[in-house]
Amino acid sequence: MARFKVLFVCTFFGGRARIAELYAEKFCLGQVEVSSSGFESGPIRGLPLAVMEEAGVNIPTDPLATIFERYANGETYDYVITLCDEASDEQCAVFRDSVDMVYGASAEILTWSVPDFLALTGVPAEKLEGAREIRDLIKEKVAMFLSELAK
Repeated sequence: MARFKVLFVCTFFGGRARIAELYAEKFCLGQVEVSSSGFESGPIRGLPLAVMEEAGVNIPTDPLATIFERYANGETYDYVITLCDEASDEQCAVFRDSVDMVYGASAEILTWSVPDFLALTGVPAEKLEGAREIRDLIKEKVAMFLSELAK
């Protein structure tokens, strides 16, 4: 597998992107350089931490660099993968346009529709089950993406 640079990006503080980064690091065995960013800067907390802890993965809670900070630092990528929920009230079109404006000239932009942890409703047990489904969806998408890169 050729060595590729991949950036996972999601709205808000980057919980979904961080999960994708951690699974990519686990699966790629150093063959892909991965990073994650949020659209905004802030600590990752709550359900992303809980479901990754269940999976035996400690997720760093430090704020991620935003895509704008990474761009200002001159960081470039082969792939930028957005994780945004097409079926929600997230402003996916604006988000994707911003990512494309920043990285579209230098990277292939891929879009994955992944629900947001903040949009989960119900009692705590229902939210936790929904969070597990989000985690597992991200894990599956990362594995499929890396499998395609390996071809």
